[in-house]
Amino acid sequence: MSSLSHRAKTIVRPLVPDSLMARYRRNQHSRGIRANIDLYVESAFLARSFLSYTPDTYRVVSDPPPVPGGDLDDPLWMGSVDRRLEPYLGHHGSEVVVSATTGKPSMRSMRIVEPPLDVHSLLTTTSIAAAAGVDDGMDPRTAYRMFATAGHRIGVLPHVRRGLRVSPPPIEGDVVVVLAAVPVHDIGGGSRAAQITFELLRRGYRVVYIDAYPSSEAIDLGLRYPHPNLWQIRLPDLDADELVRRATPGVVLVEAPIGDFIDPVETLKQAGWQVVYDVIDDWSDEALGGMWYAPVFEQRIVDLADGFTASAPDLVDRIQRFGHRAVLVPNAVNSEVFGVGDTGRPPDLPDGPIIGYHGSLYGNWFDWEALEAVAAANPDHMIAVIGDARTVPTDLPSNVRFLGLKAQGSLPAYLRSFDVGLVPFTVTPVTHAVSPLKVYEYLASGVPVAAPPLRALEGLDGVYVDDDLVTAVDRARSAERPDASRALAEHSWGARLDALLGSIDHDVRPVEQPTVPVVTRPPTRYRKADRWVR
Repeated sequence: MSSLSHRAKTIVRPLVPDSLMARYRRNQHSRGIRANIDLYVESAFLARSFLSYTPDTYRVVSDPPPVPGGDLDDPLWMGSVDRRLEPYLGHHGSEVVVSATTGKPSMRSMRIVEPPLDVHSLLTTTSIAAAAGVDDGMDPRTAYRMFATAGHRIGVLPHVRRGLRVSPPPIEGDVVVVLAAVPVHDIGGGSRAAQITFELLRRGYRVVYIDAYPSSEAIDLGLRYPHPNLWQIRLPDLDADELVRRATPGVVLVEAPIGDFIDPVETLKQAGWQVVYDVIDDWSDEALGGMWYAPVFEQRIVDLADGFTASAPDLVDRIQRFGHRAVLVPNAVNSEVFGVGDTGRPPDLPDGPIIGYHGSLYGNWFDWEALEAVAAANPDHMIAVIGDARTVPTDLPSNVRFLGLKAQGSLPAYLRSFDVGLVPFTVTPVTHAVSPLKVYEYLASGVPVAAPPLRALEGLDGVYVDDDLVTAVDRARSAERPDASRALAEHSWGARLDALLGSIDHDVRPVEQPTVPVVTRPPTRYRKADRWVR
């Protein structure tokens, strides 16, 4: 877009009413709340207003419940008690109902987003609350966010009078705050921040996971992670002062030097929390840090940190240039996912020998020419590519097959069918600073790896590197398959967590429970005709 057209749009767009824009825009769906919301209204005027301004995961319901409120099985109230909610619990499948004051919804970046809700009263059942990790004295606003993140269907009575709130109780146990760029479910739940979170939960920690930005994946796999010790909160909804009041000082893990993280980190640091800056990428690269990165932000996070970890040797050197010592903590493999028994070949995986890749498919570090060369040099193999393939070359050889984004839990079945696992990256300062998580997952699946000579991969058994990826593939094809059990033992997230928290001399708790359960609850995208129930 030229600077002139950009300025023109900047001037003209605010003059066009949101309701008119919504009429002509497509894909006006939610990117923040990953749940279906029913707004219970009585007047046609309110119904039409909400239909104009809410995403397509919302419905407006103007038919009254068939029965009055009364005796409910296992009810749980949060905040003030609003008896008007009782008949709506279960109405059109609502698992949670709230009364709330709501403002006018808005449109950001030409996309309708959720209307702001100030929740005063919440009603659900104790069994639903326990599954979502919600305790009975929690502030109803926090509880609402957790239920929505877990994908529960929610009913809202908007524009009701404010009630009295209950003071939330203390948070028991050891708390770790994870400040990450993307949500837990991003990249199929396979990000470093998500893996560290899962390992912390296995050790009995309470984890407050804060994501700064919504997922940018083209599809929502519907992955939800309900756990009594996991709180998933969007950064705009974080109240660091409330966290300080409720919890004993714990650990703050900063996964990206985002400017909006600085205020909450300062608040927690002043209250006695220990801060670890976990450097996982060279964020100064525009494809990684984009428009949010600034050296002054990273310097401030460095100044606040008590300990430093880095996923690659080049990133250890980066922290050294700031005048600090970082502990090398490479990426690893989730033994609770990749350590399970044999699984069958997925039905969408082509027959025959497979050279495969899984991971991100964007950025100037992905070497499409090398991938094309591997496909051309191995016409008897299918090149299976797993990832969010929105913008990919269209002139690749016919033996390249894109399989789409997959949940991490389904990856072992695919990877175990690979003959070779690929790392088709260009060799640049940015990729030298990367610890490819996929490499450890290939090895834990018993798959030899073909990669360029990246410094982070030096000395890894089962990884074959060469400046020419075709040559690396040939070497990997002729090699013995690596010992999957050994790779699981050497590259587990458990050992990585010990090193990460050891950077601040924190004694890590032993494993107390199995991995976090994964529930698939994709939200319904309503057609326009189905968004008003009356």
